Amino acid sequence: MFKKRFFIFVVFILIIFALLTYQGTRGDLGTSVFAFLNYPVKVLERGTSLAVKSLKNFARDYIPIFGRGDENRRIVGQENGQCLEAKYENERLRSLLGLKSQRTDYITTAEVFARDPTNWFQILWINKGRDDGISKDMIAVTSLGVVGRIHRVFSDMANIVLITDVNSSVAVRLQSSRIDGILEGRGDNRCYLKYVPQEVDVMIGDGVITSGLDSIYPEGFQIGYVVDVDKRIGDFFQVIEVVPAQELYAVEEVALLKR
Repeated sequence: MFKKRFFIFVVFILIIFALLTYQGTRGDLGTSVFAFLNYPVKVLERGTSLAVKSLKNFARDYIPIFGRGDENRRIVGQENGQCLEAKYENERLRSLLGLKSQRTDYITTAEVFARDPTNWFQILWINKGRDDGISKDMIAVTSLGVVGRIHRVFSDMANIVLITDVNSSVAVRLQSSRIDGILEGRGDNRCYLKYVPQEVDVMIGDGVITSGLDSIYPEGFQIGYVVDVDKRIGDFFQVIEVVPAQELYAVEEVALLKR
C-alpha cells in the first residue's frame, strides 16, 4: 500500500516536471495546463494577500484612533474643564460687578495674581495699582465678605493685607447682640474677636459685621461667623474665635472700595 502511494506521488511529480518543461519550450498548452494546476495556489495566495491588505487598512484606519483614545479623552476633559472654569469666573465677576450698582464707593475689580510665600504675613497681590486709581487703605471685598485692605501700592499692582494677618484689626459688631469689638488676625485662617464682655451672650454661628467705627472699613459688611467662645474665669472679656465669611485662600478676584 505504501509503495503504491509512493509510486503515484512520483508519477505526479514527473507529470508536473514535464508540464513545466513543455511550458518553457512551447508556451500555450503548457501555460494553460500549468495555470489550471496552479489555480488553487493562486487562489490561496490571492486570499492571503487580500487578508493582509485588509488587516493593514484596518490598522491604518482604526488603530490610530484607538491609540489616540486617551489623548482624545484628555482634550475633551480639558475643554470641559475650561468651560466650567469660565462659568465659575463669570459667576464670580457678576457678583462683584453687582456691588458696582449697589455702592457709591466702588472703584474697580482686580484679579489676584500672587500670594505671599511665607507664613508670617497674610498678603495677596492684585493686578491693579496707582494707574487704576488704587490707593492705600482701600478695602478689598467679595460678594461673600471682607478680604482685607490695600497696604502697598505700585503703578500697576498692589498688595492686600488680609483680615487674618496678625497686623490686621477691624472694628466689628456682633449681629445678634449689636455689641462692638475689635477683630484681630490670628496669623492663620481665623481671627479673634476681642473686648466683648463676659456677660454678653455670644452663640456659635453668630454673624460678625463691620461697624465702621475705625473709619477704614465701611459699616455693614459681613466679615465672619463665631466658631468658638471661651469664657475664662477671672477674665473681663471673652475669647471669641471667628472664621472669615469669605474663604481667603480661595480668593481670585476682589472689588475695591474707597475709604
